[in-house]
Amino acid sequence: MPNTENGHNVARLLAGAAKTVQSVRYCWLVTAPENGIQARPMGRIASDADISDWTIRFVTNGRSRKAAELDASADVTLIFQDDAKDASAVLSGQAALLADEATFRRHWKDAYSVYFPTAEDRAAAAFIAVTVLRMELWIRGVTSEPFGLHATVLERDGAGEWRLKPSPALPEGRG
Repeated sequence: MPNTENGHNVARLLAGAAKTVQSVRYCWLVTAPENGIQARPMGRIASDADISDWTIRFVTNGRSRKAAELDASADVTLIFQDDAKDASAVLSGQAALLADEATFRRHWKDAYSVYFPTAEDRAAAAFIAVTVLRMELWIRGVTSEPFGLHATVLERDGAGEWRLKPSPALPEGRG
């Protein structure tokens, strides 16, 4: 990972994004099925304390509308916002719906039983793993000033390294 790019420390931006994601209990999962944009709140699996690989996981009902939407298109967006810290992170990437036994054993927690109370419900449980490929960040004290004017954007390159995307030029008379 490059240490600095265009005067920004990529590692610092990633650390700010990780702190924002980890500080928020719920986020929005946005899908784009054929009938329009769908958004719903999701609670990420909190045990993913180390998100250094930038895979965000959720548990869901494999029979749900969201599961069908993910089967149709893996492109998703996750929106995390921490108002108290003036921090927002919009993460885009590819989602995989995982219902195999190994994933289930690795990620299942007894606390999920409240959402999947019967054996039939538990059999329908699945995990969503989102591999983040792009980030749009607004994090006061971390991203570009003036704060909130535009997002600081990071994208993964073909080798999986994070790169800072150049900021868009400001319209005439606004800079």
